[in-house]
Amino acid sequence: MTIIEVLASLAAFAAVSALLLPALSDARRQSKEIRCLGNLKSIAGASLIHAAADPSEFAIPAHPLIGNDPQVLGEYEWGGKSGIGEPAVGTDRLSSKWGTLHGRGPATRPLNEILYGDVLRDHQFDAGTYGANWLRDTKLELDDFHCPADYGYTGHHYTAWRNSKLTSYDHYGNSYTANAAWIGIPGSNCKLKSNSSFLKPISRVPAPAQTLLYTENCGRFGHRANYGVDGCQSLSGALGIDVQTDVRGWHGQMWMFQVAFVDGHAGLVRMQGHQQPQPFLGRYPGDGDDPAQQHYYWHCVIFRGPGWQLDTLPSPPVPTALPCGVLGVLHGIG
Repeated sequence: MTIIEVLASLAAFAAVSALLLPALSDARRQSKEIRCLGNLKSIAGASLIHAAADPSEFAIPAHPLIGNDPQVLGEYEWGGKSGIGEPAVGTDRLSSKWGTLHGRGPATRPLNEILYGDVLRDHQFDAGTYGANWLRDTKLELDDFHCPADYGYTGHHYTAWRNSKLTSYDHYGNSYTANAAWIGIPGSNCKLKSNSSFLKPISRVPAPAQTLLYTENCGRFGHRANYGVDGCQSLSGALGIDVQTDVRGWHGQMWMFQVAFVDGHAGLVRMQGHQQPQPFLGRYPGDGDDPAQQHYYWHCVIFRGPGWQLDTLPSPPVPTALPCGVLGVLHGIG
């Protein structure tokens, strides 16, 4: 073969490669999309199993620390491994607030047992030699909770996650977040009430095909992108300076996130803020708060968009035993 023939062959190979590489890239992306969506369907199915066996009919399991630790809000601890984000001690990732040391290890996350069986052991008080047990908990591959497209922070989220430069799976132990929304009326004896699929019997969710159970974590605050426009307090103080930045979903589309619904199905939704205007409510429907005029901002905790909603109206909120915290303010987390 002459040099000219070799060069011609190389040129042909390069041309074919140029045509094939985009196709291969698209195939890999689609494969990740399918696997992530499959994860959400699996998690939603496990949640329905949990609801059927739970006397309280909770689809999103309540972590044992809820009500005992004010930092545990239920958004990630329902499944997954031990996280390594936000260390309590310097840069020691085994001291992560999302990890085994602080009671959030994989053995304590309820959906793990449904999906993988009773095979995990709680090592909170058994670190092992040089922390071997705690380290092992951070390296578990619990695939149902790990979206392969999870490449970490994409904007409009807590700065702690942004600064860690970790995937959601490594930071929190979970690529997905629950619809852990609740409300509370200001007062010294404030108790939280569930206005979402969290801490609410599944039979009291009137629109299960519309109401979110879980969302890819990159889209956790997508519904609040336009928060502040309607007179509600902006999240800029909580999320940092990136609160209003555009968010590209893990699958390459702006403001598009995979979600799972209460009825068990999963899909891709657009969540670029919530629909405006929201009803201007003097009281949350069914709450019975009095006097109502103190709570003119109830509309700030009703979030809906095309094909999805976080609230469970017209079903009234369900009282819980959880305190609102030292501030005792009306709040909605989700």
